[in-house]
Amino acid sequence: MTVKVCFVGDDVRPPWNHASSILTKRLIECLSPVAECSLATASSGVGWNHEPAGLKRVMFAGMSSSQSISAVRLSVAARGAGGGGDVLHLVGTNALLFSPASKLLGVKGRIVRHIFTPYDAKDRTVGPFRRLANRFFIDSYAFTTPRIGRWNDELSPRTKRFLVRPPINCDFYRPQAGSAEFELSNPNFKTILYMGPLMPTRFPQEAVLRAVKRLVESGIKLRLVILTSASRTTIEACERLLQFSTDLSIAKNFLLKRVDLTEQERIGWYNSADVVIFPYVGPDPEKLADPPFGILEAMACGRIVLSSDVLSVPEVVEEGVTGFLLQNTTVDEIERGILRSLQTTGAGKIERNARERIVERFDYPRVATDTLNAYNELLSNNG
Repeated sequence: MTVKVCFVGDDVRPPWNHASSILTKRLIECLSPVAECSLATASSGVGWNHEPAGLKRVMFAGMSSSQSISAVRLSVAARGAGGGGDVLHLVGTNALLFSPASKLLGVKGRIVRHIFTPYDAKDRTVGPFRRLANRFFIDSYAFTTPRIGRWNDELSPRTKRFLVRPPINCDFYRPQAGSAEFELSNPNFKTILYMGPLMPTRFPQEAVLRAVKRLVESGIKLRLVILTSASRTTIEACERLLQFSTDLSIAKNFLLKRVDLTEQERIGWYNSADVVIFPYVGPDPEKLADPPFGILEAMACGRIVLSSDVLSVPEVVEEGVTGFLLQNTTVDEIERGILRSLQTTGAGKIERNARERIVERFDYPRVATDTLNAYNELLSNNG
């Protein structure tokens, strides 16, 4: 019998540009061939012309400035999915309120709470309520990484848990022709790409640009390309960064674009890069999915990744095997990391290894099989 899964989240909706919404969209896409997927989410003014492939039904809850109220409204919306379906998979809502509210409304489905970001120290204040919810209302936890850190201390040995790696469509994210826009403008330069927000915990801009300056002055022909979202980065932040590149006299080696890219455009830019950098400031970068989607996407495109050694990144990026790791984000370490990534004699092998790692662990069919097996085990356990 086909398992019916209802995904639930405050912001799991178009334009699919937050970690929770990206994760939900891809879970629906990869599971839809083997499960019946529905979605309960808050309504918004954004059109639904880009629904995840295979989504059967959407139930809308009214938006609220209070996450607590949103959670209760979502429990009412989820009830519309045939009583909640077999499994209610929570991604990005207040589980401590949603779960008891759903049970009071008569929802029979098993509740799975998905954790995909590092443990937040503020969560300690609700520890007693979480333990109560875990005992009576939440049937299982799902994690995107086996390195769950401080969550181990929060969950009792009896708490069921399973691994749901972030799905990557490796037929879509793959090696292909790069971005003609950049390749034609700079054919003889090595490309260092950063794609993401200009948050201090994600991109220590002063250290990165000073490292690039050193490399340029040593004779390395390279250009740093930064692509940051127009919806998440201000014009003023971009102007400050552009001015800093001018102050360092590396403006000719620097390209900054404030733009919201389509997934196809992201793939084109990944494939234009010689090295894709993720210089996260550890140990717990702010609100960063673990493992980060950008690393997985770049590696699926067969790119060399240079990332900080934080969270579960070393499980995916092995030094000199599937990519390269930074031990910190000082100017010296970033300079050495970029140089090591550009001058490796085994680039082709590392690029192949990178893609193979993602196909082996994160491709849609693999994640679908593992997740469906976990659902079936949960449903067959009457304890």
